[in-house]
Amino acid sequence: GAVILFDGKDASMWHQRGSSDECKWDIVDGCLVGKPGTGDISTKRDFGDYRFHVEFWLPLMANETSQGRANSGVYQQGRYAIQGLDSYNNPTYKLGGCGAIYSFKDPDRNAIIPPEQWNTYDITFRAARFDKDGKQTENPRISVIHNGIKIHDNVELTIPGTGGSLDGLPPGRGPIILQDHGARVRFRNIWIVPLNEQRR
Repeated sequence: GAVILFDGKDASMWHQRGSSDECKWDIVDGCLVGKPGTGDISTKRDFGDYRFHVEFWLPLMANETSQGRANSGVYQQGRYAIQGLDSYNNPTYKLGGCGAIYSFKDPDRNAIIPPEQWNTYDITFRAARFDKDGKQTENPRISVIHNGIKIHDNVELTIPGTGGSLDGLPPGRGPIILQDHGARVRFRNIWIVPLNEQRR
């Protein structure tokens, strides 16, 4: 039941964030590679509840420190950024390291590995719930497994979004966004399993 968002061959499931322009990132050796200066990319499709998988490779940027070192992020529903960052032996500020729900919650455990190796995120997202009048009745929740280690366990998201989130999204739905933050971060094997679609 998975929707393949990137199969290593083409980026037809993606477009440039905030426009209808096709994805401008590079495809190199089966990887979707961030292209600095082109901007974030977004799935063309919105999702509600889902299970999501992505693998990402952080380049070694030894001359950079803190947020300057292989920075990126994976936005859930266009609202909540799960930080991607080479924070291996690279201290940064609170709520900003790899695996953080950016500006909201640090990971329960540090699962980062050295750069130039493949990380994985496996994310379960439960969308906000609304009554028949459109009033929100439940906050969204998220669980994240980073490199096989659970770093967020059914966390209630009590904020409308993290920094850089999209505006004007439909209630309880939104795209996956991969962030361009000036580093050539590689992504591969990206898929999503929509859940409870009959409710949406």
